[in-house]
Amino acid sequence: MLNQRIVLAAGIVVLIISLSLSPFSHSEDLQKQNISMGQFGGGGTFEAQCSQSSFEDVFTYTWAEFNVTVADNWRTAQINAMAWVNGTMADDFRTFLDDLLDGLVPSGGDGWLSSDEREAVRSVAADCVEYTMTRVGVRDGEHHRGGAAVDWRNATWVEDGVSIDEWNMVPDRHSSVRDCSSFGSSQGCYEIPVVPNSDRDCDSDSESLDECRIELYLSGEVDLHNIQSLETLTLAMNVSNISRATYTINAPYVEGMRLSLFEECEGRDLLNGGSPTPIRGSCIGDGSSSVVTNYNGKGGLTLEIEPSRPNTYWPSGEDLFFDLTTIAPPVDNPPSWTPEAPENGSLWVYGIVEGDVFDPNVVIAEWGEIAGWFTDDMAVSKLNINCYNNEEVEFNLFREDRSIRATIPDDTGKSEFICSAVDLSGQQSAERSFMAVSGFTVSSNSSQSLPVIYDAVDMEFYGVQLPVTDDGVPRQIILEIGLSQNNGEPIYYENAVILQNGEGRAFSESSSNLIPGAVNVWFKISGDGLHERVEKSRLIFQKIGDPPIISILNSEWVGTTWSMSGMFGEPDGEDVSFSMLIDGNTLGNVDASGNSWSVGPIDFALFDPGEHTVTVRVCDASGMCSSADRSFDSTEVLQTPDGIEPPPRAGQNDEGGLLPFPGSSSMIGILAAAFMYRRGARRLS
Repeated sequence: MLNQRIVLAAGIVVLIISLSLSPFSHSEDLQKQNISMGQFGGGGTFEAQCSQSSFEDVFTYTWAEFNVTVADNWRTAQINAMAWVNGTMADDFRTFLDDLLDGLVPSGGDGWLSSDEREAVRSVAADCVEYTMTRVGVRDGEHHRGGAAVDWRNATWVEDGVSIDEWNMVPDRHSSVRDCSSFGSSQGCYEIPVVPNSDRDCDSDSESLDECRIELYLSGEVDLHNIQSLETLTLAMNVSNISRATYTINAPYVEGMRLSLFEECEGRDLLNGGSPTPIRGSCIGDGSSSVVTNYNGKGGLTLEIEPSRPNTYWPSGEDLFFDLTTIAPPVDNPPSWTPEAPENGSLWVYGIVEGDVFDPNVVIAEWGEIAGWFTDDMAVSKLNINCYNNEEVEFNLFREDRSIRATIPDDTGKSEFICSAVDLSGQQSAERSFMAVSGFTVSSNSSQSLPVIYDAVDMEFYGVQLPVTDDGVPRQIILEIGLSQNNGEPIYYENAVILQNGEGRAFSESSSNLIPGAVNVWFKISGDGLHERVEKSRLIFQKIGDPPIISILNSEWVGTTWSMSGMFGEPDGEDVSFSMLIDGNTLGNVDASGNSWSVGPIDFALFDPGEHTVTVRVCDASGMCSSADRSFDSTEVLQTPDGIEPPPRAGQNDEGGLLPFPGSSSMIGILAAAFMYRRGARRLS
């Protein structure tokens, strides 16, 4: 019975109100929510089940209205919601509910929805709503956009403060209504088909109510959790997967309260949680969600919000932020540079790969970084960023994609430019001058056309002459070297390379942490007066590994069958694959487990008598292979008693094996040591 209550309750929750539900896991902040869209049915306790379902995941409404009234003491808020379901959307709703009840009540899943089933859902729905998390949070204090340990959805339902209702879920005037046919139905029970016939009549005549209309209602109270000051408040709403809805928030009268900033923050990665917390004022929205501010008859601030983020955008989400304040609008000051912005005279240093064609078009900064350079009375996203060089004063280096890009001429190897910001009033920040330079050259220190790595990573660096500091001190370039493989994050060596005044420096470090394959080179570039940045070099190495190790430990005859076994290892820890050849033809299989392999038994009575060679070949993922051979003459053994192996021919060896067939325990020890000290772990493919 408990499981029935859980599923029934979760079902009605996802069908009643989107404001009361979060389509994501209850992580610490808006950026880390990470559960897929198909969330219905979370399992576990009643509380857990009800908290893991999303309205928009399973149900589409025609339109919904949510009205929120904040109490005079700002401790609680009353929420009243109504959703309309028209046309075939009503069929979808009833079909979902009938499927939900399949196996839980006798009539569930039979294509009919009854008044008994409706009452069963009603009986637990309000309790379930109280466990759900709202999409809304309100916090006092300085305006911000969250971060570690900040849970924006801090408004929670008040216990025993929720009621739900519906209209026309199971209409008694349905054209196909009938008495309930299931055993155990209550007196007066009636049911309707979840999908009506083709004669449906979707009119709106109140005297002839039909199956095409459903209305859903919710009323509840939420706790706003200890708002201490009304001077500055931040209201946050998660509106991912919500469209065709209106939210009206009515605040009580507070002298001077106004909306100082509204931000539509789109594109948060709901599936992987990889989107960073935005800087206040830096969000670039497409204008699909809107807010209209007004004041009600009592002088309280009213926000009318219309989000538009349909679930077709999944897994791209959207968050809305509303900064409320009672502080009077400030004097309109010009924008200014922040402490995080690059200092006046900063250098951007770029690397050149020797022998490669240098791309003179370089990225100075993307918007995620630029948004932290300026501060203003209004949103930073409203500023006009202007960056010009001396040669092309009419050409703005700040591009339409909100990045700054410059061109470094081949002849001078440097490009000087000046940046500033202008607000909507035409006021300009102070100007800062910068320089982009091709500051150093790197070579692979390899004579091969494709740079390779064996046991060590070897490179040569040459620095160019950089402008001296204001104190006349020569500048240094500090390079931290990082390597990455298979699109992973770079891992940096501890020892940095320091370049100065065109001096050359050699770099040589172990490659023991690399696997065979392509290796990308990264640089962390810093130094006095240099803008610290990370650069992915155009230099790509190819790590060359060692072939697998294989040897034969034993071979024997049993009757006319022959078998062989041995050991193997993969020094680079790559996946390996085996094959067996008899007289040069691929036949049979090789069994491998741990560091051991075996073949056979092979019945040589099926082969022509005479000389045969069995080869076991092992190859790693890089295509490097090793093999071990065993040759013998089957003529004699086919005529000798069982279990007697003919002596090997004089001078016979295991051709192609890295170790000869061991004739003593000392050779076995040598082989075991080779496996014991190999680099990395062997994996079978």
